Amino acid sequence: MTSNLIAPSLTIDGYDAPVPVCGTRDIPIMSGRHRLAAHSRWMRRYGHASLDIDIAPGQVLEVFYAPPHHQFDDRGAMGSSPQVRRGVGALVGVWVAVGMVVLVPIVAVVALA
Repeated sequence: MTSNLIAPSLTIDGYDAPVPVCGTRDIPIMSGRHRLAAHSRWMRRYGHASLDIDIAPGQVLEVFYAPPHHQFDDRGAMGSSPQVRRGVGALVGVWVAVGMVVLVPIVAVVALA
């Protein structure tokens, strides 16, 4: 619901790095050990994930970040392959509950008419 509206925030060794809303971005960094940390923000910070990486001189490394489906899950996922987004069960549960709140009164009115 909220995770695709705003670009996630990324820090490399504690310093902010530019991130596009969607797609990829090349970020040149020095070789050596680095700590990547990402989170999403919509009304609050959520979907925190971090990854320690070792970069060799001239190496290109792909890193994938996946925020959760909703902002009430504080854990995101980050890794060297496409990540699975968490929280789909809670999202489906909310939509079913909202649907029932709307649908049950309509069915009751139609059945009584």
